[in-house]
Amino acid sequence: MLDKMQRINLSNLAQSDDLGLKSTEMIKLKNSLIKDSFCLLTDHGIDEEVFDNAYLQSKLFHSLPSDNEIKQAAHYRHAFASRGWSPEGEEPAYSPNTKATCSAFDLCYEVEEIDKEFESYGPNHWPPQMPDFKKAVYDYYLNISKIEKGIAGYLEELLEIDKGFISSKMTEKSPSTMRLIYYPALTKEPDENLFGISAHTDYEVFTLLTQRQKGSQVQKPNGEWIEVECGPYEIIMMAGDMTEVMTNGKIKATPHRVPPTKWERYSITRFCAIDGHHVVAPLDQFIDPKVGPKYKPISQIKNINDGLAEASANADAMANG
Repeated sequence: MLDKMQRINLSNLAQSDDLGLKSTEMIKLKNSLIKDSFCLLTDHGIDEEVFDNAYLQSKLFHSLPSDNEIKQAAHYRHAFASRGWSPEGEEPAYSPNTKATCSAFDLCYEVEEIDKEFESYGPNHWPPQMPDFKKAVYDYYLNISKIEKGIAGYLEELLEIDKGFISSKMTEKSPSTMRLIYYPALTKEPDENLFGISAHTDYEVFTLLTQRQKGSQVQKPNGEWIEVECGPYEIIMMAGDMTEVMTNGKIKATPHRVPPTKWERYSITRFCAIDGHHVVAPLDQFIDPKVGPKYKPISQIKNINDGLAEASANADAMANG
């Protein structure tokens, strides 16, 4: 079903002259995250051209045949930490007994140094002969990174946690991956277990997602799935696992999925992570002394790796019947 998501005006949140306006928007953000765990971000200050250029390059790349030499050269098997192109059919099964139709291109901060211990940071694996792709896509990444830092600061403020507790750990060496995702159109009636991407929560602190065509669905805490209705320049914000852990469940990570569609879709997902080695545990102010913490401490990179390992195991189980 369609349902309207709460819209948060980032321009109002950034107000320093009108504190009343900022306070009103902060309350909206806090209530939407606690009540639903997701919202829409508007008036973020990123030029529409930044979105348009990135989506154009994504379409140009994904439109290449799978056996094209540019696409094959960008394959993740040639890359560090699985960056680059993932062909259709290789997306893990985030929910058991499901299959995914999407293909993707993954990147992160452009860092020459390689993290040999955690594989959190290192060089990207750009497709050759596509200089406009690298420029447009990384420009989008850096612009969204500015939004990430702002949202992290607002989270610290509305949750009344120490300034910098989240934002100072969101450095260029964090595993903050961005995915350019393509979902092919399905003309035949799909199997019941076939999805664009099956239901899951994201492993990081929060996620910033845009889409060019409708199709994304999020789940409310009451279990109801709703279709995201938003414009092409609005940003969908979803809470991630690490926020759920640090708030001891006060803010839940957002389950989301993409059912198969009869139209092709493009989306760009930016996973907003803290540095991989940092460990997050429930903060004292969110713990009932009579009950104790609901979550065990876990590092960012372990949560990512554990989640991907489970998804890969689900996919292997499907492949083995």
